[in-house]
Amino acid sequence: MKTSRFLLVALFAAKAQAFTVVLDYTYDSTGFFTSNLVAKAALEQAATDLSNLITSPLGAISPSSMSFTGNVSGTTATADWKLSFSNPTTAAAVELTSYSAAAGEFRVFVGMRSLSGSTLGQGGPAGMGLNFGGGGTESNWVAAVSAMNTASNAVMMRGGGPVIGNFSGNFTLGATDGAYSLNYGAIAGTLWFDNDADNNGSADGDLSTYWHFNHATGVGGGLNDFYSVALHEILHSMGFGTGATWDGNVSGASWLGTQAIAEHGTGANLIDTGSGAHIADNTMSLTLAGSLSQEVVMGPSIVTGTRKTLTELDAAFLQDLGYSVAAIPEPSTCALLFGAGVLGLAVWRRRAA
Repeated sequence: MKTSRFLLVALFAAKAQAFTVVLDYTYDSTGFFTSNLVAKAALEQAATDLSNLITSPLGAISPSSMSFTGNVSGTTATADWKLSFSNPTTAAAVELTSYSAAAGEFRVFVGMRSLSGSTLGQGGPAGMGLNFGGGGTESNWVAAVSAMNTASNAVMMRGGGPVIGNFSGNFTLGATDGAYSLNYGAIAGTLWFDNDADNNGSADGDLSTYWHFNHATGVGGGLNDFYSVALHEILHSMGFGTGATWDGNVSGASWLGTQAIAEHGTGANLIDTGSGAHIADNTMSLTLAGSLSQEVVMGPSIVTGTRKTLTELDAAFLQDLGYSVAAIPEPSTCALLFGAGVLGLAVWRRRAA
């Protein structure tokens, strides 16, 4: 069995909060996080720790309709975005044609649902869809489409972080094609945790013998640490393991990103081949809190009865994805608490102790 000795409480000294993970409980229709405030506190702590690490100044999503129009002498080309994701509690499809986010805000919709096998949680970025419209004269069409393209990318990439997805092609008026290449970045994410320990397809009434909810105490034997899984799944929702930037850095089992290579010494065999969405199992790195050797948060599994905190290699992967991160402080500057211890969504699995 592996153990970890520290829990990160305040990762860095105060910084301008350019990036904030905002947890959205709108779809927690069973009221789990309303009734279990200890679990909610662990989830909120994971969000806070990632907010303190990342310094990327995400731009606001505006206008709220996510509609962008290029207008050249009365010829218009319009792209209307819509946000789509799986309801984190019911698994029903959700589509939002109007969505807004404040500058620096990365919103994650959370819930609990029944998961099969040893899967503890799932998370990933929200998907996006597009509708096109427009009209006018063919002589101005290419310029109108180009203006629409520029306006959309300026907002939907948010000025930092990974490219999650891209829509490319030709928008045609009459016999004239207007080429577009529309990217979207860290717009929103979704995640859910398993509430079905016995795998009978229904939520369990008592999860205290399955989950360790209290992030401020050591993890009990035979329990799965809620805080550790929360860190992992929030990172997936931010594009870790899925999206265009991630895919562009993966070649078989190798990682091509320079920051992680510099931190680890090599990118060879650094990617888990089972899913292609995780750092390879059993990869070790130093924790940001305390500089202890620990398995990375973004490996494909966790040993039951243990806790993981953010590591230097996890942070280096974030840099390769396009996020900026705070300078890693000396251990003495960290506030520490002792303790034992799709969309193509990536999954998190436990291992037997």
